[in-house]
Amino acid sequence: MTVALADILLDGLPVLDLLEIAPSTSAVAQVVQRDQSSISRIYRQVSRRLGLNFRKQVNGSYEASANQPLLHGLRLSSQWLRLESSPAEPRWLACGRLELQPDGVQLHPALPKALVDNCRDHQRLQRLLQKRVLDLLVTTRCTPLSDLPAELVEHQLARSSAGVDVMVLRRDLEHQPAIAALVTAIHRSYREQALEHPQLEWQG
Repeated sequence: MTVALADILLDGLPVLDLLEIAPSTSAVAQVVQRDQSSISRIYRQVSRRLGLNFRKQVNGSYEASANQPLLHGLRLSSQWLRLESSPAEPRWLACGRLELQPDGVQLHPALPKALVDNCRDHQRLQRLLQKRVLDLLVTTRCTPLSDLPAELVEHQLARSSAGVDVMVLRRDLEHQPAIAALVTAIHRSYREQALEHPQLEWQG
């Protein structure tokens, strides 16, 4: 079976994106509910069809090393489709100190935290936001951040002895309706938990 061009945007590209987040074919297979051999076959076929040279790197991560302008355009289109669909499907990650699944609104759930082997690798996670692989990130940092890329914006959520939980996203997505709704829900969730737990200092 080959991946048709019409299927690349909807089926193939999400596999590549999730492999950049994981990076593990078995973990991605669990998320998309397909077998591991299908995940391997899809990413190789898409890479070959688009000339991306997408493969596992020496450091263990998956990444494309060719045809970057094409991949960038496809990811821009894919992100638009995710966020403008009905219902919207924001792709976000909750790596913060709190277990976070916003209630009260119908929102696409966060990706499993287990997909990321190192939630403290803030630079790698920021690159995933920059490349539109992720739409939004909630994480805990222990030290002030002085090198946030210009296209990203950070919102502080709550401070505790473990550090500061922050929400990071692209500036050009702040007012996109699906992302704005998710941001509001995350703020509300942290505010409610800060009221219940005196050790949390609400930063919103």
